[in-house]
Amino acid sequence: ALVDIPFFWSLMCLMFGILVLLTRICPLEASDALTLIICIFGYGISLVLFVYLMAFKFRTGRSNRYVWSFTFILV
Repeated sequence: ALVDIPFFWSLMCLMFGILVLLTRICPLEASDALTLIICIFGYGISLVLFVYLMAFKFRTGRSNRYVWSFTFILV
């Protein structure tokens, strides 16, 4: 988790940076930027920990891995 969470944050920041570079304008107002940053940090932590929890709980049953992959994509 110490590697995955910062990796997720860096990917999200890179995606937003590319969006800003390609459109030449920032799609957010200044007041919304703080809300976006807080949501990205919270979502990154919760998603990585949820993946670890599901992997720990279902580590013996590999037959349903496609169902969980689809579930993670929906989440």
